[in-house]
Amino acid sequence: MNSNRKGNNLSNLVIRYEKMLENKNEIFFDSFEFEDIVDFYIEKGKYSEAMICSDFAFNQFPFSSNFPIKKAQILTILERVDEAEKELNIAESLEPINPDLFVAKGSLLSKDKKHTSALKFFYKAKDISDNSSEILPFIAFEYQSMGKYVKTIKYLSEFLKYEPLDEMSLFNISFCFEKLKKYDEGIMFFENHIEINPYSDISWYHLGLLQNKIKNYKLAIESFSYSIIINESFTAAYHEKAKNYSLIENYEQAIKTYLETFKYENTSGYTFLKIGICYKNLTLYKEAIKFFKKSCSEDPQLSEAWMEIAICNDKLNFLDESIYYVKKAISLNPDDTNYILIQTKILVRANLYSEAILGFEKLIKLGVNEPNIWIEYAKLMFKISETHKAIKILKTGLNFHYKNSDLLFNLGIYMHIDGNIDIAKKYLIRAISLDPNLTEKIFSKIPLLRKDLDFSNFDNTQ
Repeated sequence: MNSNRKGNNLSNLVIRYEKMLENKNEIFFDSFEFEDIVDFYIEKGKYSEAMICSDFAFNQFPFSSNFPIKKAQILTILERVDEAEKELNIAESLEPINPDLFVAKGSLLSKDKKHTSALKFFYKAKDISDNSSEILPFIAFEYQSMGKYVKTIKYLSEFLKYEPLDEMSLFNISFCFEKLKKYDEGIMFFENHIEINPYSDISWYHLGLLQNKIKNYKLAIESFSYSIIINESFTAAYHEKAKNYSLIENYEQAIKTYLETFKYENTSGYTFLKIGICYKNLTLYKEAIKFFKKSCSEDPQLSEAWMEIAICNDKLNFLDESIYYVKKAISLNPDDTNYILIQTKILVRANLYSEAILGFEKLIKLGVNEPNIWIEYAKLMFKISETHKAIKILKTGLNFHYKNSDLLFNLGIYMHIDGNIDIAKKYLIRAISLDPNLTEKIFSKIPLLRKDLDFSNFDNTQ
């Protein structure tokens, strides 16, 4: 009730002020009322109106330092540093010892990344302020900007004793624990905080995020559930809860949780995408495609959704459809090497070898040189009876990965097939020395080698 009444009074105050400007007459407002009006405009992001009001108020109260300070704060937000400094000089000439002045000076220095100097002013403000707790977030933010997260946690913890439900402080303290990778300490902090403030949906939410970091997904789900019980429209908690259900492979519950978000927020391509991925993981590819198509409809630029349709169609062996959608995904993200690799593999399965070769060449040109790329490319060349090219490709791959047993294995097999027996054996022996598990695989490919004296030491059946 009191909050509503205060809000109504402020709205009436702003209406009265704006009518005065409109009618070009003067009505008396005390300085506190002007400050409330300026703050109202700042909160609404109406900075021009806030500055006009500050100037008007300063004309009526020329000995008040508050209005030049307010104007300097706005100019700082707008990054008009020189003008802000002039306003602060006016304020300082009127009232040199003022906590708001020191905060404004500190904020201006902070904007200029002069964090140490900014802190000096914030500490000055804290020392003389009647409400020193209000200065603590400024000090904390400065330490956070300097990467001094332990100090940040110290001052935010102190501030939260006065304002335990301050969302920004809870967010920043969680962020600091994450940056320090002190997940257990963060969990302990939020558990203690919740002991005193059990109905803080934000605290339960951040507790869940930290529990997720230590892979305690079930406890994270519980924390997000409590957050939702307290605030049923807290959609971020639903998304995190669904994500953690996915991480424990409970995709049915993840889908259900994602769908619940639509009660409180508009449908989105991202959420449809996540639901589709859950169905894909359940191998319900046709249902997955329905949601991926909804995702594309909501957000046609979401390349991942187009790619997922391609992957599902590939799983269903609808290769023409798969090729169509993978091309659409690549048109939106042409240099995504993962997309190009998926497309290339689909083209191989569709027997479109010429296009697949272009895909492998593009991957190599883009700097992709994982062993599997060279092996798959060589397999394709071998499949189309280009054994010499397959060998050349694998040799190139070995230049980057000379100790890769799979490259050596494939190269040895192809060399043996090509008639280069002695060289082939050298590659295969190197492969076995790196990975003895390849021995039986080699013998299954080339049974004659089981009786070869060079391989007798590797035959476990003898």
